[in-house]
Parts: sequence; C-alpha cells; structure tokens
Amino acid sequence: MHITSTNYTVADYCQAMINREIIVNRNYQRSDKVWPPAAKSFLIETILLNYPIPKLSLFQKTDLRSRKTYKEIVDGQQRSQAILEFFEDKFRLSRSSEIAEVAGKQCTELDKEFQQAFLDYSLSVDLLVSATVFDIREVFRRINAYTVPLNPEEKRHSVYQGEFKWFIHKLSRTYDQNLLDLGVLGEKQLTRMADTKLYSEIIHALLNGITRTNAKMLDKLYESLENEFHEIGEIARKLEYAIDFILNITDIHKGPLMRPYNFYTLVLAIIHMKNPVKDFLPLYPQTHFNYDSDVSIANLTLLAQVLENPEDTGGKFKEFVSATSSYTHYKEKREQRFKWFCKALEPKLL
Repeated sequence: MHITSTNYTVADYCQAMINREIIVNRNYQRSDKVWPPAAKSFLIETILLNYPIPKLSLFQKTDLRSRKTYKEIVDGQQRSQAILEFFEDKFRLSRSSEIAEVAGKQCTELDKEFQQAFLDYSLSVDLLVSATVFDIREVFRRINAYTVPLNPEEKRHSVYQGEFKWFIHKLSRTYDQNLLDLGVLGEKQLTRMADTKLYSEIIHALLNGITRTNAKMLDKLYESLENEFHEIGEIARKLEYAIDFILNITDIHKGPLMRPYNFYTLVLAIIHMKNPVKDFLPLYPQTHFNYDSDVSIANLTLLAQVLENPEDTGGKFKEFVSATSSYTHYKEKREQRFKWFCKALEPKLL
C-alpha cells in the first residue's frame, strides 16, 4: 500500500464526484446519521473563512473490466456530501451565520468573492493506492490507537449536530476569551471543551431547576433539543446579560468567585434577580429587583474575601464557605451558593 498526499480544489473535487470518479462507499461510513443543516452550514462557513478542515481519505481502485480508475471515499463522506450539496445549491447557509454577507444564501447567490473562495478552497487528501480492505482497516486502527481518548464533552459534540449543539458552540466562540480573562477556565480546559460543559449545566438549570448533573443528563439535554430549541433567543439574552454583569465587576475577576462551580451559580443568581426563573422561586422568592451596583460590588467582593480567608469570618458565612469547600456539584451545595449570591445582589449590604 502507498499513501500519497494530494490536494483538490472544491470545484475539481465536486466535479469528480458528479462524474463518479470519486464515489461514496457506505461500508466505510462510521455513522448512519445524516448531518443537519446547521452542521453543513458550519462546514461551509469554515471553508469560506479559509480555516482548515480535517483531511479526507480516498481509496484508489481500478475496475478490471472497464480499466477505469476511480476513488472511494474512506474517511470524510459527510464532509464530501455537504460540500457537494452546497456546490449544487441543495441547501442554504444558516441565517445566523457569523458571516453576515452569506447568511441564508445558496452557493450561486453568494457574492463573487465568496463563490471564488469556496470553489478555490484546497481540500487535503490522503490517497491510498494498492491497498486491500485489510490495509484500510489497519490504517484506521492505528490512527485510533494514537488518538487521545475523547472526554464526555468532545464525544457529545461529535455525536449531536442539532440546533442546541451549535448554540453551545457559538457561546464557546463568543465567550472563550472572557472565561480565560476572568480566570474561570484555563487554556487547556478550553481546549478540552470544559466551557461547553459549563454552559450546558447552566442551561440545564434554567430549563430544569438546579440539580446535580452528570454526563448522562447532559447527553439527554442535547438529545431532547436536537431538533428544536425554542428558548434559544431568550437564553442567549439571559446569558449575555449575566456575563456582561460579571465583566463589569472587576474586583472579583481571577478570584475564588470565578471558580467554575461558583461562576455557575453566580450566573444563575444574576439571571434570576433580573427576571425570576420559575424553578428557582422556591429557593429564592424574588419579587422585585432594585439593582445597586455599589452594594452588589461590595457584597460580592466581601464573599470573595470570605473564601480567601475563611478563618477570619466567624460563623456568619459558615454555610457559604461550606458550600464552596467540597462536593461543590451536589444539588444542596449548588442551592446554598445560589441563595447566597441572590442575597448578595439585593440592594442591601450583607
């Protein structure tokens, strides 16, 4: 077996698929799930922005009867199909595309510069020549043997391709630098998608109340919102408000209140105190909110100081300190922290 690295422009690759010089062999398809429009749109946007996409793998074969050579797509069938469908005007890009000029458009409706960028994009391809089925199987065994195991967040985002997954992805793109600057997560955690877990847990609480969450529950959340996510606009506005609120309180940045488990409950408290969340009312029956920035800053700064020097605070903050010291993902600890943060946002000093 020989492996040759080569490149195709999108235009040449699509024409080869149309001419059946490159064909799909379903035996190599890893999943029967068809990509939804959001996933296809994201791939095309990646191409239009000239970002790299994963390399494709083709198995070159020769038909002994016709003596014609053709290529089967071994790895990259969904990507290939999405690219061809857009080339043939069979779907439109998302109306919420981050590239405003292409939102909601088919390929031939794009401005000439974007059409040119799409057609000229270089696809990297590994061409497997003189290979047997065993060789192909062994190639992927060896690739997988050296791949770092996926964590639950990475697995979740490889399985689900619906509206909710792409909403979480957009949140990650929008706020990753903010979380880094605030001290909520580090670069390595962002790389391994810890931020997507944090957003998912916050949204799970907004939709289902504050509970302890695990990977199975978050998988169910993604699955339940795979096809429809009606609350997307409302939740986006709530999260934007809460994160902007925190960004404006610089005294607590990079401190103990920015630990992920505290950030989680602080965001929920800010949202609830702005517009009451039904499932949170039994925990904190908010009836009105007269925001006083000076008082909120003083209260949250005090809570941060309490966590930095818990031995100096006496018994007044004992419950709050306990809720941040261990088992921080337990329902009871999350509820305790939530109530303290709500109290800190009231227009009176703690």
